[in-house]
Amino acid sequence: MGKIMNNSDVARIFYKMASLSQFLDENPFKTRAYEKAARNIESLDVDIRQLSGEGKLETIPGIGRAIAKKIMEILETGTCKRYEEMKSEVPVDIFQLLDIPGIGPKTVQLVYKHLGVTTLDELEKAAVEHRIRKLPRMGVKQEEKILRSIRRSKGKEKRIPLGMALPIAESVMEYLKQCPDAENITPTGSLRRRKETVRDIDLIATSDHPESVIRAFTTIPEVTEVIGSGTTKASVIFRDIQIDLRIVDRSSFGSLLQHFTGSKEHNIRLREIAIKKGFKLSEYGITDQKTGTLMPCAREEEVYQRLDLPFIVPELREDRGEIEAAIAGTLPDLITLNDIRGDLHVHSTWSDGANTIPEMVDFAMRLGYEYICISDHSRSRTIARGLSEEKLIEKIAEIDRINENLDGFRVLTGSEVDILGDGTLDYDDRILAMFDIVVAAVHSGFSQDRRTMTSRIVRAIENEFVDILAHPTGRLLGERIGYEVDIDRVIEVAAETGTIIEINAFPSRLDLNDINARKAKESGVMLAIDTDAHSVDHLKFMDFGVQVARRAWLEPGDVLNTMSVTDVLKRVG
Repeated sequence: MGKIMNNSDVARIFYKMASLSQFLDENPFKTRAYEKAARNIESLDVDIRQLSGEGKLETIPGIGRAIAKKIMEILETGTCKRYEEMKSEVPVDIFQLLDIPGIGPKTVQLVYKHLGVTTLDELEKAAVEHRIRKLPRMGVKQEEKILRSIRRSKGKEKRIPLGMALPIAESVMEYLKQCPDAENITPTGSLRRRKETVRDIDLIATSDHPESVIRAFTTIPEVTEVIGSGTTKASVIFRDIQIDLRIVDRSSFGSLLQHFTGSKEHNIRLREIAIKKGFKLSEYGITDQKTGTLMPCAREEEVYQRLDLPFIVPELREDRGEIEAAIAGTLPDLITLNDIRGDLHVHSTWSDGANTIPEMVDFAMRLGYEYICISDHSRSRTIARGLSEEKLIEKIAEIDRINENLDGFRVLTGSEVDILGDGTLDYDDRILAMFDIVVAAVHSGFSQDRRTMTSRIVRAIENEFVDILAHPTGRLLGERIGYEVDIDRVIEVAAETGTIIEINAFPSRLDLNDINARKAKESGVMLAIDTDAHSVDHLKFMDFGVQVARRAWLEPGDVLNTMSVTDVLKRVG
């Protein structure tokens, strides 16, 4: 038995079958049947597994005996015979094209039949060479749209998202701590600076018996390849990611940690300061250029102290003004996880969450929070079981009942309301006025050009009921680069309207990024750090958002959810 399939999983397979059916030129009735099944399954208010167990699949509109049988197969095995047969009838690479948003199966079929295109690179080449515009039903605008879709797809991050790299690094470090000879195991490089993506993972440690630590490192059970191994250094492949370990001398640990943490630009500035003071800075310490005496630094703080600088935390070491701020004594008092008092973007089983509101509340209280806002999806987000007006009223009533039995904790009513294609919102103002907090977000129409998308978002945040703009660029790290939008203009308007902009802490998003979050702060825009949690475990993602905020120079006063619930409601009221 593989993954437990939910409504969205089953619907996704039927949508893919509909695409394959079109590509294979099957009877249009079959294609429409698969599409209808997908739409009706994803809009169900009950778990499809429950209907299957009760023998009621055929009570779903558009589901007959044949489709019901396929659903049973999918629920039992994760796929069905006909889906596998269809996949076997098309070139393997075609799936890459069918999965590109904005390029339909008929277009894929057209370029395959007329141009022999089966891969993304071949499709891009055909568009660049203007061969697509000459095909039936195509033209210049369609070709340009295809090219934009390709480039969005190919713009996926090639580095490892922080949300993937950090847990792996922590897992390896925990394993190494079991080795009695390993001491001071610490990540370095962009991972320690908490950049949103990293190329690989670098660790350093100290030890009186480095060979023992290297042996423990290279024999970790999940290591699939040892690239190189020496007495003090080793490189391995762990879950397809390269991890390098260096054992360093205890007396110069601080110097080496500072050097390998970087960034390169930050370290260049430190070397310039050292030279002006008659020193030479290296990974081994600080050398007095007059006497030639090397002063190793066992602690990282000593590096900065000897250069007459306050300690600069790793997240700020990007040469973005931190040296000047350190000299001037104006380094920010950065936000920490302990400053967070609640989460304002949380989902429950009312839409596509995995846990009930009471379960989310219980976990949030265990995290020490004072409030959460249940922001389930609005009605147009059918794939996420967005709430109709009737369901919404039921949910608000449940929240009222829950709050009656809580002491020292508050559940806020909210919604993640879709920003529709023209910038209007998925609920009218009468409904929006019912919420404590309205979180607005784009979930569709990603192919709109920059001007259209910017106008769309601006129109939404100009609505007096919109409190927070969620995941403002729509990117997914390693999956898509996000839609085209003038984020500077969005920030400008948010400053005028008082709209809060979200730093979405979900590891695949981290959106707004650090650079734009700092722009927002400097423009007078308040930010909110939210997890977009769809389960209790997701509530623990808050720290990823805090790390983005720290890289953005944010202090507690810059972030909405460091406030008490009373002050939050005053701010958005």
